[in-house]
Amino acid sequence: MNNFELLKLKENVEHGNYILPFTIYTGDICETFPLVPIHWHNEIEITVVNEGIALYSIDLDNYNVEEGDIIIIKPLSLHSINRINNMDMNWSTMVFSLDMLKSAVADGCLLKYFAPISNNEHELPLIIKKDTKGYDEILATILNIFNCYKLKEVAYELQLKSMLYYLFSIFYKHKLVTISETAVITNTLIYKIKKVLDYIQNNYMKEISIKEAANVCNFSEYYFMRFFKKYTGMTCTSYINLYRLETAASLLTTTCKPIMEIAFEVGFNNVSYFNKLFIEKFKVTPKKFREANKK
Repeated sequence: MNNFELLKLKENVEHGNYILPFTIYTGDICETFPLVPIHWHNEIEITVVNEGIALYSIDLDNYNVEEGDIIIIKPLSLHSINRINNMDMNWSTMVFSLDMLKSAVADGCLLKYFAPISNNEHELPLIIKKDTKGYDEILATILNIFNCYKLKEVAYELQLKSMLYYLFSIFYKHKLVTISETAVITNTLIYKIKKVLDYIQNNYMKEISIKEAANVCNFSEYYFMRFFKKYTGMTCTSYINLYRLETAASLLTTTCKPIMEIAFEVGFNNVSYFNKLFIEKFKVTPKKFREANKK
């Protein structure tokens, strides 16, 4: 899974499959790919920073992460990654549905642990540092999970689930889970951001005015522009263009459609402007980008 596919980690994307809703990814934050724009998905995401540093935004709060840090993104959380201080960052991530750990019968595991997590009554730690109690055991278990999924040996699904159960038991054993006290105002802001991002995702192929985007949140244009920039780290226009460019990059590498057709398909009415923005982001022309990635 490459960086461009990572940007599609939204609610409408299936991670793994019905039989095993689990998958792993690796990625980089670097000069040519300096950010993962704000997004969310239904699954839980657990990431290990292999090397480097970066800035994570999780539900409107910012966190500096570094090599060795473990980041846990709960389902439906808004999150993004940004490059800082011209430093690169490489990570490995597992994304899976909590449903795979729930039983059909309301047993103790469901009632005491997984249901409260799903209902936001129990809050998992966001960042686990090297000096966190139980860190070594947590990291070793996560790396074993990665290895298990990569090797896919006989009955690996059973081993995978057993290790995931064990991972959550470590969180509780070392008292890293707390009772959530999320402010109502924060939930309201998150809902509005999700609503406008969903609107952009469903309408990026046509012209989107600031007025239209502001109406989605029932904000004035002036307030909306300040609101969007504050909580996403970029202007609404920049986000729309970024989403279009990432979609175009995916189409360039997965289809044989002409570049002009792709530009129009993702919402650019001016091919010259599309080429200009594409070169600014990817440092190469769309044609060279296609050639390099197809090779």
